[in-house]
Amino acid sequence: MVQTWRATVWPALVGATVIALGGIALAQAASPGPIFVGMTAPLSGVDAAYGRGLRHGVDLAIARANDSGGVSGRRIELVVLDDRGDPSVAASNARELLRRGVLAITGVHGAPATAAVAGVIHSAGAATAALVAPATGAEALREPARPGVFHVRAGTFDEMDAAMLHLDTVGVTRYGLVVQDGLFGESARASLELQLVRIGLKPVVLQRLAEGGDTRAVMGAVCAAQPQVVVLALDAARVTALVDAGRAVGCAVQHLVFSETGAALAEQARAGHWRPPPGLMITQVTPHPADLSQPLVAEYHRAAAVAGRDGADEGGRYPSIEGYRGMRVLHEALRACATLLSRSCVLDALANRTLEVAGQRIQFGPAQRQARPFVEMTLLDTLGRFRR
Repeated sequence: MVQTWRATVWPALVGATVIALGGIALAQAASPGPIFVGMTAPLSGVDAAYGRGLRHGVDLAIARANDSGGVSGRRIELVVLDDRGDPSVAASNARELLRRGVLAITGVHGAPATAAVAGVIHSAGAATAALVAPATGAEALREPARPGVFHVRAGTFDEMDAAMLHLDTVGVTRYGLVVQDGLFGESARASLELQLVRIGLKPVVLQRLAEGGDTRAVMGAVCAAQPQVVVLALDAARVTALVDAGRAVGCAVQHLVFSETGAALAEQARAGHWRPPPGLMITQVTPHPADLSQPLVAEYHRAAAVAGRDGADEGGRYPSIEGYRGMRVLHEALRACATLLSRSCVLDALANRTLEVAGQRIQFGPAQRQARPFVEMTLLDTLGRFRR
């Protein structure tokens, strides 16, 4: 009996084991691993508030995507690196992300970092991967279009247009401008001058403020020209220094700041490290976080509720909503490539398909930017809250 068992049962058990193991191997082969997307952002340093907000929004969009099945059953995973706001680090991070196999990059903040990453993702004039929804308004990164860079937010020209529409309505005719060197400052200068030409005006004063420059001297020259509004195309550190210098010389003038620096200024005000001047205007490129009539905002809050994270401590909800929107666009592009996921397919989907995101049709034109980007004006109060 024992010999019979060995001769007949044992081979059967071996065969069953082989079949079972083969089934496991087939199941593993049929269940490919996660899909990786990359992010390089300032998670530390002066722009950390914006970077943390962007990451919070990207995380929410990925959680929403994975809860709904990911991409054909495959989960999306984020590979995120801190560039501290340094463009050379952003470029190095982008190379590392591509080496790790990410299909696309999102969550980049600022014109210098965006330009650096754009230089990494294309070779010989053709894009090798997509950079989706960088958080910068610099027009030089839009015209001419950079291969593989897909802009979802408004550009500086759009932000200036919205601001000028508001200011012209209330009778402002004397504009000053303080800019920093680089793509951001030059974009703001060109945008303001073009907008003023349309209504037959010129800036009454234009000053440049280098890093570590003499803020008192600059603000003294600005105030001597008696502008009604001063547009500040500066990073957050230079904005706070210049505004404080204006207080010191007794210059009471209204200031306008762009969306790229708004989150950092709000965080400093909330922490009690800086007091915004009365009526500090900041452009915004996403709807107000409390405006649930906006499908994007309503969807964002539903995703935050499911995840149990409202973003209040993540550098503010504006950058979080921006990061969420960018990742939602990327998710739709990934879904369009579900049967054959590759960097080239994602590039093609972004360039040539109409993508549905929170009730909005996203379709990139030849300049790889949205035809009707969103902009609204807000005021930053002394407690760091954005008021419409």
